Amino acid sequence: MHFLDIFVRQAHPGPMVPPYTSYEQKMSDAKIYKESEEIPWQVLVDDLEGRVHQVYGTLPNPTYVLTGEGRIAFYDVWSHAPTVFRTLEDMMGPGGACVVRGGIDRMPHAIASMANGWPALERGLPQSYSDLEKVMPGLAAGIKYGYRLKPVLAPLALRAKPFPITSKGTALGAGVYLGAKILSR
Repeated sequence: MHFLDIFVRQAHPGPMVPPYTSYEQKMSDAKIYKESEEIPWQVLVDDLEGRVHQVYGTLPNPTYVLTGEGRIAFYDVWSHAPTVFRTLEDMMGPGGACVVRGGIDRMPHAIASMANGWPALERGLPQSYSDLEKVMPGLAAGIKYGYRLKPVLAPLALRAKPFPITSKGTALGAGVYLGAKILSR
């Protein structure tokens, strides 16, 4: 099994982080991304025109699970580590299939973006904030305040393995309680 990250475009351009105008600029940002996010696997850099990104649908944060033959076995519209974990377990388990979990997950797993998305959005301020608010009112503000709740949200949203069904309600209740305490400060 191999993991690859494909660096496709400036996620949230703004005055301090403009869209790429040279491949060298894009390569430099990819190196910074790999180091700052502590990515342990290889990061490939798409060309300046974003051809790989275009072939795979131009979505901002998808995950593709490919078979050994290069066929798409699963497509996660909004990357979500527990969903990918379950997918890989299904593929490697007894009777593993070439297409798993229906082949696609369209769920917008937004809690992870709320818990961890503010630094990327902040780099492109103020343009990134206003652009996101125009597309989906309240989302940028939700990400800003969600990041303040990272200590509470991270154990729920930024995990590699899914929660057992029996612990989800308890974890959610504790998260709501702790989040209210943090926001009331």
